[in-house]
Amino acid sequence: MDSKKAGNSRLLVILLFAMPLAVAVGRLPFLPMSSFLADYCSLAHLSGQFRGDVENVLLVPLGALVVVIVRLTLGVQMLGLFRPILLAIAFNIIGIPVSAAVLITALTVIVLLRAALNAEHNYARIAVMLSIAASLLLIPLIIGNWLQVAWLMKIVDFPIVALCLTCESFAKVLDRQGMREAIWRTLTTAVAAAVITVLTSMSGILELFLRYPELLMAQAGCIILISKYLNIRLFESAQSPAPERDRSLAVTSGHTFGAESHGLTG
Repeated sequence: MDSKKAGNSRLLVILLFAMPLAVAVGRLPFLPMSSFLADYCSLAHLSGQFRGDVENVLLVPLGALVVVIVRLTLGVQMLGLFRPILLAIAFNIIGIPVSAAVLITALTVIVLLRAALNAEHNYARIAVMLSIAASLLLIPLIIGNWLQVAWLMKIVDFPIVALCLTCESFAKVLDRQGMREAIWRTLTTAVAAAVITVLTSMSGILELFLRYPELLMAQAGCIILISKYLNIRLFESAQSPAPERDRSLAVTSGHTFGAESHGLTG
């Protein structure tokens, strides 16, 4: 069974690299398909809103590659696979400094309210925290509209899903593993998001994928190769171990924490 799975994985990797290679060969100017592929297998001609939307879509797989390297190769735990990507989208919209200020404010409120909500059911506690986090986006809008300060009003553009999911993950780690681990994972998540933002804002990176969108398949193949051959987790042993009660929880709820041990949620 293991040899069959390995064979299927190798076949998938070959296909993921072979298909974009075939398209690249087909683009050669002396081949009859070159003009067709140049016209219809490229997104470089897009403009306006469509181009911005496609760039946001491309940020997701490129961000996933960065997160996989950070988690599997470097062994650095974060708040999950999607949180750095979501934060990178927020950083891209309103800038890293303002986004960081919004995030710090929301997480500080969560910490201050933790004791008051400690007796509530976990679902109710996190739901209250998410509601408060969402309201924090409206307060700068009200103040900015009153004072006519444009950058305060723009804070409302912070993606609410990114803020709520980050706050939810922070609250869960805070409950299960304590303040130190929650702050550490939030910091690593924000750093990974900043790296994604910087890389995708570099001249030529997104343009390359717009012109040659088939490279996304090769990017997916690279993730599989990293998982197979670069899953070395260089700095994982240097990070603080989980408390004993969390290790016992990891055994009893294998799906969630088993995924984390493989880098899917941590």
